[in-house]
Amino acid sequence: MDASANISAAVFAAYLKCSTKAYLTAHGEKSPDSFFADTLGRTSAAYKARVSQGPRMGSTNAVSFDYLRQTGVPAEYTPTLLVDCETAACARDLAVAVRVGNQTERADPGHDYVPIVFSAWNKRDRSDDLLVCFGAMAIQQATGEEIPSYGRVIYGEGERDRTVRIDNHLPKARQIVEAIASASLAGDPPPLILNNHCAMCDFQARCRALAIEREDLSLLGAMTAKERSRNSEKGISTITQLSYGYRPRRRRRIKSTAPRASPPVKHDHKLKALAIKKAQTHVVGSPTLSIQGTPVFMDVEGVPDRDYYYLIGLRYEAEGIPVEKSFWADGPEGEREIWRQCLCALKLVEKPQIVHHGAYESRFLKAMRERWPASFEDAEFLDRLIDGSVNLLGCIYGRIYFPTYSNGLKDIARWLGFEWTWPQASGSAAMLVRRCWELTSDERLRRELIAYNIEDCRAAELVAEALARICGTGESGGKTKLETVNVESLEVGFQRTFGKFPSALPEFEKINAAAYWDYQRSKVYVRTNKAIRRTIEKSVKPVKKVAVEKEATIDDRPACCPRCGASKVWVAKRLSQTVFDLKFTRRGIKRWVVRYRYNSYRCGACKAEMTIYQRRSKFGQNLCAYIIYLLIEMRLSRQNIAEHVATLFNVSITASAVHNVKSAMARYYEPTYRWILEQIRSGPLVNADETKGVVYGGGHYVWTFANLTAIAYVYSSSREASILDETLADFKGVLVSDFYGAYDAVPCQQQKCLIHLMRDINEDMLKHPFNEELTFIATRFGSLLREIVETIDRYGLKKRNLGKHKRSAERFLNDVAELRCATEVGIAMRKRIEKNKEKLFAFLDYDDVPWNNNNAEHAVRAYTRIRNVMASSTPKGTNEYCILLSLQQTLRCRGIPFLDFLQSRRSEID
Repeated sequence: MDASANISAAVFAAYLKCSTKAYLTAHGEKSPDSFFADTLGRTSAAYKARVSQGPRMGSTNAVSFDYLRQTGVPAEYTPTLLVDCETAACARDLAVAVRVGNQTERADPGHDYVPIVFSAWNKRDRSDDLLVCFGAMAIQQATGEEIPSYGRVIYGEGERDRTVRIDNHLPKARQIVEAIASASLAGDPPPLILNNHCAMCDFQARCRALAIEREDLSLLGAMTAKERSRNSEKGISTITQLSYGYRPRRRRRIKSTAPRASPPVKHDHKLKALAIKKAQTHVVGSPTLSIQGTPVFMDVEGVPDRDYYYLIGLRYEAEGIPVEKSFWADGPEGEREIWRQCLCALKLVEKPQIVHHGAYESRFLKAMRERWPASFEDAEFLDRLIDGSVNLLGCIYGRIYFPTYSNGLKDIARWLGFEWTWPQASGSAAMLVRRCWELTSDERLRRELIAYNIEDCRAAELVAEALARICGTGESGGKTKLETVNVESLEVGFQRTFGKFPSALPEFEKINAAAYWDYQRSKVYVRTNKAIRRTIEKSVKPVKKVAVEKEATIDDRPACCPRCGASKVWVAKRLSQTVFDLKFTRRGIKRWVVRYRYNSYRCGACKAEMTIYQRRSKFGQNLCAYIIYLLIEMRLSRQNIAEHVATLFNVSITASAVHNVKSAMARYYEPTYRWILEQIRSGPLVNADETKGVVYGGGHYVWTFANLTAIAYVYSSSREASILDETLADFKGVLVSDFYGAYDAVPCQQQKCLIHLMRDINEDMLKHPFNEELTFIATRFGSLLREIVETIDRYGLKKRNLGKHKRSAERFLNDVAELRCATEVGIAMRKRIEKNKEKLFAFLDYDDVPWNNNNAEHAVRAYTRIRNVMASSTPKGTNEYCILLSLQQTLRCRGIPFLDFLQSRRSEID
């Protein structure tokens, strides 16, 4: 394209769909097949002709931009002149005005130009608004006057008229024009990326052939742009390279206290790439295809932007003869009739079972049930049809990987040998042809759509037969099973070293049991090694009887029977309880055992037995405090605590007893825990963070809420924001957090952690060292934050000293907002900063509000150290850990020794 050439509206509109299409259009490259361009032009012309005769335009028709530029304003012009933007052209340099021959003669300061766009589709697209803005810029250059303030879009079946404010879309339109100009001056074509618009582009054959030659990742229709970008960062740019990354993985075995649902099926791009590279169908697991009755292959065509269906195709066998039926509707008013005809046809089939490819037909059946309620008998019949329908794509997705670039019906059927008579066959093309038929009533287009619909039914039948052969079901029609590769054959066997030995013979099980370490040590080596024999003998010695340091007799004889009131009460039994405790002295800790002696009494009148003495735990107050100290502050496991207490104090205690002590202490300190939460909620500052828990089944979280003097841990079964609503209800202070979106729902002033932002910017800089946009953001942000940190180091978090940085912060945010980014990482970082601009420097307006989330992150580390000891737990157990850890961390913030507080049995901190 000539460097001085203008940018046409066709090039601008093409760029909105695909940069490659815009490049080819600008350079005048022609496709051998112009079906889509011709059909779009025909549709547009027919729609404009209809609009010009309708009431929307009135007596004034729009003039073309070419007419305006060459001839000027018509003599009969009105104060408002409508200019059709279809042929608009804009100079690459937006500062250049395109001079017009008789511009000075027709200039009229009172004249208004209104760019207008016609769209035959019923839903207005953002591209229409941008095209109006492009036309406004072209009018400004062509006339030399001010840019129009508004434009119009006339669209849809009812010729709806919508006003477009030019200012709202002008920056984006200018950015696109500059991008097109830069691409044309660069000379080289832009990177080839296939997208959804390819199905309605005349260059699709050229681009697809080039992409196949390069093995481009955009051929994989299920792979998103972000996934392609991540693979590109790893040096993976082709399908072959991607296929080498496939590694069959064993399923994680997660312990669960309740039966878990089947894990969701996921599509594996690497396995898809492997299937394409090897040109073999790969199968995961054991897919099934269940067709019980007579399969009726259905395909439906509709108009999504007007929400109605106009064509239903059916294919089935009746007495061994293929039957094909088509039901066509000229408009929305005919939908009910074709649905009635379809139901009548299905009733004539013996045990019909709908088979389709994709979810479109499923939505169609459910929509018809709701939109056109049937009689009771028909309703039951329809319910059976919907419940028994088979979606072939559901059988394929994540389980069967054909060597095709997508799981679409066209790709799979063509690989199986099927061909459509219509070369441009696709759902998008069908919608375009249908709209063209509505505007032109061309019978040839109607026949093409009906033939295409029936061929889709035939293709679905072919795919169903292939699936039946893969699954090995009876629906394969006696054909041999299709050759496939089961991914389990690709797995490398896992050499089991630990765990249960799955013996094939009883003899192997006996031999394996004799090889265990403890079996050999206690049964084999003990016979040959005296040292080991002495060790074994010592380990089975009985525990020494513990001496009682103190005897205490409880005199609790009741004055009368609490049941009948009789005064004659005598001793029935003499009982005792031994309590193990610890005594803390200046020189250390020693065991302290007390035996309490008490009596059980019997009433002489009613013979009722009673005991006034209430038995307590066998472990005393100080021993319980010491156990919790070891569990929470020293982070010992329950088994290690039991061994520790038995070794040092000769007190026999089990791991389950340690658990019971933990539960009892958590119940005792729960009011204190509630008080800590209230102190945090009512304070001026909260630092919040979250981390994963270790509850059976997975998916559980522990949230941390902290301020300068208190820390609380809250268990939650999920990462949803509801826990924030409960914990921070009526909070009026400043919330400091990371960039997790759930925190944004809290209705209070917020400060985002700038350390998180700095680390993310730094990580992006390391991945993209030559990205100028990211370098600009990182340099400005680093310089600003360094100055702020220096002020904080000198004066502390004081509003009066930090206020001088507010102007610099506002300047940084404005510079980022005005930064024009072209790369994905630059756009993402700019959007992130713009989204959180009110939350990045809020700490400059407050005293004692930190610019980072270190308080919460430090508290999270305390939990993670406990989590490593817990290994696994239940919701109840995790909540108990949260209560005791909240107490311990709050006491540490206030300089109070945890063990001393536990010994005192106080429940109030202040």
